[in-house]
Amino acid sequence: MKKLVFCLVTLSVVILAFLSCSKRTGIFIPTDQTSYGMKVTFAPKEVKSTNGKINLLYSVELLNFEKDGYKLKDFQAINSITGTVLCSLSDTGKYLLVHKPVIESIPEELFYYPLVGHATYRFSVGLVLDPAQVPTKIKHRLVLTKDAKDKIIEAAETSVSKGSLPIASAPLKGDRFVSANTTTLVNNQHPGYQITYRGITGVPERFCVDWNKLDATGSAYHGDMKICTNWYVYGQNVYSVAEGSVVSVSDGMPDQSPVGTVSSDINLYNGGGNSVMIYIDGVGYTIYGHMIPNSIVVKAGQMVAKGQLIGKVGNSGNSMAPHLHFGLHTDFPYYISEGLPYCIDSMEKIGSTGKPLGPLVLLPVSEIHTNELVENCGVYNLK
Repeated sequence: MKKLVFCLVTLSVVILAFLSCSKRTGIFIPTDQTSYGMKVTFAPKEVKSTNGKINLLYSVELLNFEKDGYKLKDFQAINSITGTVLCSLSDTGKYLLVHKPVIESIPEELFYYPLVGHATYRFSVGLVLDPAQVPTKIKHRLVLTKDAKDKIIEAAETSVSKGSLPIASAPLKGDRFVSANTTTLVNNQHPGYQITYRGITGVPERFCVDWNKLDATGSAYHGDMKICTNWYVYGQNVYSVAEGSVVSVSDGMPDQSPVGTVSSDINLYNGGGNSVMIYIDGVGYTIYGHMIPNSIVVKAGQMVAKGQLIGKVGNSGNSMAPHLHFGLHTDFPYYISEGLPYCIDSMEKIGSTGKPLGPLVLLPVSEIHTNELVENCGVYNLK
């Protein structure tokens, strides 16, 4: 009995000391166990790009904690096995994007059904790692603050998938094509774009690519850049990357002219301009956007072969300069989908521009890559 009393007294002292220490350091040990519904809504999957890096792009969502008076102090992605912090708020703009709560993000006038109120916090994570650094599992830590006290939540553990990715050919053919707005969060508008539809928020353009073409000096155009036909990519043939069925064709929209302007009639539904969506059985929906008006040579319901001509690169829709927008999606139409990763079967990497419209830096020796995803601002010869 004396031993029991001694243990209870000791335990009480330890608890009081811990609480006292917690009070001094400002750490709040919550009495409730709420995690605000924190969950991974799009799981990380290993995607190797031609720079040798592994890209993990995924999303975490939770309910709006601000309604309870909390403010966001930190969010961390952590290697579950080693405890290493992979990214945090200090990496915002590099490996992490924070999307604050919004109501339905599709304008009401475009709905054909009643609005559903939906307000959540979202974190888009975009880790770029060496292969040896890739964790098998990732957990997440949320640090909230209220009245100078912190509330720490650990939840939403997820496994990192190492499965194979869909393999496709390139949508263009020729030399010195540059891939922009893909793979990473840096200098990339695609993974930063999210949309809420019927209470579900997705990142439809997560792995999309904006393709352009350079001359031998690294320029994307000659003469007056405001003229569409002065861009080297303008008028290039667009090819189907795999066998599939055409599910949608939009055509007849004029090119945006002069380059650098977008007309006021562009909205969610016509932002892709003259575009084609092709369903690849068991894989998903591919989109080819911003083509020249009346250049599309396929029709809805038609089966197309891998490498078959679809149309020509233009500047229609929500486009500030001629380019081909290409991506793989879970659903149709693309804006209610999640963007999916994929690999290109074969390409020759010859260099990089470092950033959009940056200077072309050629490799000493070109590299042949198979079954990998292009890197952001990589320059390739495609076949």
